[in-house]
Amino acid sequence: MTEQATIYFDSTYRLRVVEEDKYKDTERLHEECGLFTDKMGGFQQTVQRLVDGMNDYAGKIEAAKLKALGQRNRVESEVEVRKRRTAELQALINEKKAGLERLQLQHESLKKVDAEQKATIERLSNNEA
Repeated sequence: MTEQATIYFDSTYRLRVVEEDKYKDTERLHEECGLFTDKMGGFQQTVQRLVDGMNDYAGKIEAAKLKALGQRNRVESEVEVRKRRTAELQALINEKKAGLERLQLQHESLKKVDAEQKATIERLSNNEA
């Protein structure tokens, strides 16, 4: 089984294994494939830049989300801290008011004792004379 190869001559009288038209079509297809490969490479670079840009934005968005979440948590905890601080200050005010009332009662009591002692001294000094 021997296969016979057909040999062709082109317009410049070169030996060819394929016909000149098929050879030209093959060369044109080869050039088009090269152009297509170049275009695909450019497209791939453009897509890669787009993906990189989107990843950068995604990172920035994620950082902003985390910052906003942290600020929201801080605000919520600040409300609780203020409520707790208000309760502490109100307890301190009530304690001070109770202390003031106790001291006022003690002052009134001491004023009565002082008045009684002065009256006793006055009465005793009037009796001696």
